Amino acid sequence: MTVLNLFRRPPRTEQPELTDLLDSLGDAVLIFNSQLEINYVNACWKTLTGYSNKEAIHSCFSDYIHPEDLKNWIEITQQTSRSQKSQCLWFRLIRKDSKVRWCEIRLQRLKSDRPFPLTATLCDITPQVRNDEISKASHRSLSGLVNRIPGMLYRGRNDTRWTMEYISEGCLDLTGYSRDQLLNQTQLSIGGLIHPNDAVRVWETVQQALQQHRCFELYYQILHADGQYRHVYEKGQGIYSSTGAVLGVEGIILNISPPSE
Repeated sequence: MTVLNLFRRPPRTEQPELTDLLDSLGDAVLIFNSQLEINYVNACWKTLTGYSNKEAIHSCFSDYIHPEDLKNWIEITQQTSRSQKSQCLWFRLIRKDSKVRWCEIRLQRLKSDRPFPLTATLCDITPQVRNDEISKASHRSLSGLVNRIPGMLYRGRNDTRWTMEYISEGCLDLTGYSRDQLLNQTQLSIGGLIHPNDAVRVWETVQQALQQHRCFELYYQILHADGQYRHVYEKGQGIYSSTGAVLGVEGIILNISPPSE
């Protein structure tokens, strides 16, 4: 039984005990009327927002929401009032001290057969959001670094076509083809671009390295989209399961042709 279900039926405990129970929770608990005004908050509300319970009662919850998130708030309340399913929203809450905290609110009807009142739990997720943003920023930075490397980083399957599952943007300079043209394609593949005189040697060298669980280094030619062959250098290694089975290959391919080529 969820905390919000405590409001749905006559409590088996005395009201003071129910109040103490709700006030002991680490999340804020709220009840909204049809005007989306606050009819009830527990003690955690003040800890989260800086506003007292007295200040909160009969105030509009939208007063505490960042203006850019108001549209989402209106949409989620409409969805909740029309459905028996609970709804969830991440939004920015403006505290009494004007600081902004990221919060998650979960809304549901108090009574399944009535659109209002609505009950909600509210928790601070600022640390989680910050970690997500830091992770995304790091990913963007890493992606930018990868795409600035003068060559093609790749991860692919260990098949004769060398089917690519990931390639960096350097593939365009190296091959003349875009990432979309080379990823998981049946008509165009890195294996199909390797010079026929080099294809068997490349395959056998990689397979031998994979069997020995060591890196491989290769020199060969690939056909550029302009119809000319480019000399390339490749260094890669296998991707293995915990049992040692080959899952794929990854590495980098660099253009070592003279500038005129």
